[in-house]
Amino acid sequence: MSNYQNLKRRIDEGEVIVLDGAVGTELQSMGAPMDPAAWCGAVNYTHPSTVRQMHERYIRAGADIITTNTFNTMRPALEAAGYRDTVREINVRAVDAAIEARVRADADRDVYIAGSMSCRVPMRDRYTGAFMGGGGYGYGATLPADEFRIYVEEQADILAESGINFFLIEHMWADNESRLIAVEATKATGLPVWVAFTATFSVDSETVLMSQDEDRSSISGLATGMPTSGWRTIDHDMPLSQGVAEVASLGPDVMGVFHSRLQETNAALEVVHDEWSGPVIVYPDAGRGDYLDTWRDDNVANEENVERVTGEAIRWTEKGVQVVGTCCGFGVEYTKGLREVLPARISN
Repeated sequence: MSNYQNLKRRIDEGEVIVLDGAVGTELQSMGAPMDPAAWCGAVNYTHPSTVRQMHERYIRAGADIITTNTFNTMRPALEAAGYRDTVREINVRAVDAAIEARVRADADRDVYIAGSMSCRVPMRDRYTGAFMGGGGYGYGATLPADEFRIYVEEQADILAESGINFFLIEHMWADNESRLIAVEATKATGLPVWVAFTATFSVDSETVLMSQDEDRSSISGLATGMPTSGWRTIDHDMPLSQGVAEVASLGPDVMGVFHSRLQETNAALEVVHDEWSGPVIVYPDAGRGDYLDTWRDDNVANEENVERVTGEAIRWTEKGVQVVGTCCGFGVEYTKGLREVLPARISN
């Protein structure tokens, strides 16, 4: 049965589980337009059949876990995109699309649904206080902690009620306070919680950080996007090891690395293994520059092909990683490649 207890048993017994690939950029490549504020979130409302079909394609490619299109469906993002009154509907539609895809794909194996949540929210206009819809995105720390918590709890409750199997916290960048808030809010629903970290190297290339290059200049160049008094101070030089240790203290079920290039992923994986003794998930990112473009140019190829990514993935399982997938830019063909080459179980 496709319930979490069954998934946990499989992980406890050493099975290797295949996560799906990119959600937002896969929808983008299928022709769904990206929104400046809500990115792929509004597609649940405007192109629900495309969302369902995207999930079906991943299931047929071999994914054991599909991820809801809710990475950017927290209230601030949807409000900025003009969907203030349909926050619940858009999140429910996302889960419904995943559930329907699981039924329609009629796979000969269990398929689990991960409820994605992130800290990506639009910034406020410094003059009006409204969330900006035409551009300018930030992260959880652009909001006071108590306000951010309200939005996280709202989305977590909706996703839990809608039928996900567990949460996948996909908080980017160095804002570990927002990550901790999300873990607390999702655990309060009673569902299992998985947490993934982004990673990059410090300037001296000796320390793995949670920041990414764009994290240090996330203002986006818009004058109205300048920091406001509500912004929280973030330590952009916080080591990944510290961030993992802080989250581990809250008792998540699985932790790992996502949305990071292969080199950074490999280094971050070592850090995670040092700080976390539980199951590990890894799903790297292609490092493309067109993720937020309205449309994707399919003539621009990824730097890493399927063979390169699957080769790294095999090595990750040799190091004990049990859940492997891909992130932005890596689509269905990468999932199919992983299903074909990954071992059924880890060796240790």
